[in-house]
Amino acid sequence: MLKRNFIPVLILVFISLFILKPDIVSEGAFRGLNIWVNNIVPFLFPMSVLSNILLQYNFLYSLFGRMSYLSTKLFKSKFALIPFFISFISGYPSGAMAVNIMAGGKRINEEEANYLTVFANDCSFQFIAGAVSFSMLGDFHLYRFIAIPHFLGALAIGMMMSKKESRLGMNISALRKPVMSFNKAFSTAIYKSVSSILSVGGVIVIFSVISHFLSDSLESIAALLNLKMYISDIIYSLLIGCLELTNGCSIITSSSFVPLEIKLIVINFLISFSGMSVIFQTMAVVDEFDFDAKSYIFYKFMQGVMSSLICTLMFIFAGNIY
Repeated sequence: MLKRNFIPVLILVFISLFILKPDIVSEGAFRGLNIWVNNIVPFLFPMSVLSNILLQYNFLYSLFGRMSYLSTKLFKSKFALIPFFISFISGYPSGAMAVNIMAGGKRINEEEANYLTVFANDCSFQFIAGAVSFSMLGDFHLYRFIAIPHFLGALAIGMMMSKKESRLGMNISALRKPVMSFNKAFSTAIYKSVSSILSVGGVIVIFSVISHFLSDSLESIAALLNLKMYISDIIYSLLIGCLELTNGCSIITSSSFVPLEIKLIVINFLISFSGMSVIFQTMAVVDEFDFDAKSYIFYKFMQGVMSSLICTLMFIFAGNIY
């Protein structure tokens, strides 16, 4: 009975907390809206519209189809590199949005769609290099200790999954589709992009509020347990980061007690796992196939662990970070 009613009970608990702490709700909601308006809409929406239009035409599929030997050999999918490239440029959850369009256009089957959502829904290089390395850590050149493990981890997970999947590369329809007018492609792209961006915004706001509640509680618990500051900062950043990626990275990078190497290892895990906010954003934008959320969360967690291990190996073999 408890298992069956867990979600409704949890929602009632949150409603009670929201009523008791309206100041935290307000602060968290406005912060979430600020992130959505200033960071998500300006970058994700234009790329979503353009990629949506592009993916409705045969050109991109024909182009990657001609260069598909490596993609098919490594990932058993002709089109694996399409959402991977879009995600590299735009970040979460643009890779999932691209896969969703491909599934809706019958370019890939459901098994392939779930596989590509894991492999090709990654953090953007711009966020890694600009937001984390330059803005948060204060050193642009540290991007290689985050970007290399992150994308190598994604490639490794992709190759590992492709060996286990049996129906990858079995396209469910012919490559070429009837030529679509630009007017229809554009209007469809606007509609789908607006819907997706609004869904992402809703997820960001609600998780920002929950993150503020969790942050407030963790500070009280850490003070009560009298933990050492560097241990407290690591645990704090991991718990917050597993809920909301940007906050977790901000907490660990701002710590004056945690060594730089440990910061980078934690950041690698958080960026590759992506956090529950991004996971729910991904769920919000995939509606053209039966999304396997449990498998997605498991493999993203594995990617986080793998990226952290690769980062550690880079320290061992590179010696001094600088």
